[in-house]
Amino acid sequence: MTMVCDRVKLHIWVKLHMATLVQSRQRQGTFSALRHRNFRWYFVGQLVSISGLWMQSVAQGWLVFQLTRSELALGMVACAAGIPSLLLSPFAGVVVDRFPRRSLLLATQTLQMALAFILAALVITEAVQVWHIVLLAFILGVSNSVDAPARQAFIKDMVGPEDMSSGITLNSLMANGARVFGPAVAGLLLATVGAGWCFFVNGATFLAVLLSLIVMQVPNPVPGVGRGSAILQMREGLGYSRQHQTILPLLLLAAVFSTFAVNVITLLPAFADVVLHAPVNGLSLLSTAQGIGAVLAGLTLAALSSRLGRGRVASIMIMMASLSMLLLSQTRALDVGVLLMGLFGFSLVLFFVNVNTMIQNEVLDHYRGRVLSLFTLTFLGLTPLGALVLGLLAEVAGTPSALALYGLINGLLGLLILIRWRAVWWIA
Repeated sequence: MTMVCDRVKLHIWVKLHMATLVQSRQRQGTFSALRHRNFRWYFVGQLVSISGLWMQSVAQGWLVFQLTRSELALGMVACAAGIPSLLLSPFAGVVVDRFPRRSLLLATQTLQMALAFILAALVITEAVQVWHIVLLAFILGVSNSVDAPARQAFIKDMVGPEDMSSGITLNSLMANGARVFGPAVAGLLLATVGAGWCFFVNGATFLAVLLSLIVMQVPNPVPGVGRGSAILQMREGLGYSRQHQTILPLLLLAAVFSTFAVNVITLLPAFADVVLHAPVNGLSLLSTAQGIGAVLAGLTLAALSSRLGRGRVASIMIMMASLSMLLLSQTRALDVGVLLMGLFGFSLVLFFVNVNTMIQNEVLDHYRGRVLSLFTLTFLGLTPLGALVLGLLAEVAGTPSALALYGLINGLLGLLILIRWRAVWWIA
């Protein structure tokens, strides 16, 4: 009788355990983060605001190239935006771990809105010069050095650990979905009213994200890092990242991808103009195609990551990005270029979302802001430096040759890291 009772209990326990697993997986689906009111407000506000940012990004690249006809100038503007992140990101991580993240985002987003309106005024009044754009890009970089890690860490504050993966995926899906709408609107405005109104509209879109942050009811929990030496806490974050056998190779992969692969975006204005002979329409189509590829990546991310594992997906995507860059460098047809940029956008999102998720799953809450500041440093700090060198190479050897070289280096360095830390391939 006792054995029968034990079997019944075991049977009931197994069924309850399986039900819990099913519910847990359902809860951790791609869209599960949307069940949180705070995240819904954030999602809508950021979707509007980031659409404006992409609109400004396209218009700014077009404006700089029209003013200078120089690929190097494109790289200089990108470098000006990245230098602050390169210098300040480790300290910014300490700030993110000390202060309420919503308060930090309110401050950084307000500053970025003001910068957009200043640039709009300079362009509309025809007073703009390249040094204005470089200076404003530098100030924007200072803001982004705090804004980017704060936004990444804020996701967990809004949805908790159980829906963090969904939040990261939706955040990327939203950001890259904006790449479809933003560049399309930028192309329309550039062709009709000019770049100045692109910047003005971008400034107005910040009102949406500021409103979403104001109406949230987040308790603003601050991790307990104390109020000790900021330099000591920065060193602790660096040491933790360097010694962690999962986080270190993931940061190195992100650094390689950001330095070499992401910079194909920097040269798009020159590529559309000089190679494809479609400076406005071509640039808009290439940027939009990248956004469409990014959206498709977001929609298929959960299925691919579940079937293959996040480590394998990220590893494959760094190679796919290199291949798309090499093929893009050889094409002279706009339709083929659009297809390849779609493939590039697909690989870019799958790579960064999976790397971001793997890092956030591994990092301790005590170090989250500091580790994420290093992650954001890779694409905010290293990307512009790579852009400066890429612009110089394009000036000397031509845009197609520079793209091909960067694609080759990205693939080779990524492969070396994966061979050295083979465990990355097996991360689920």
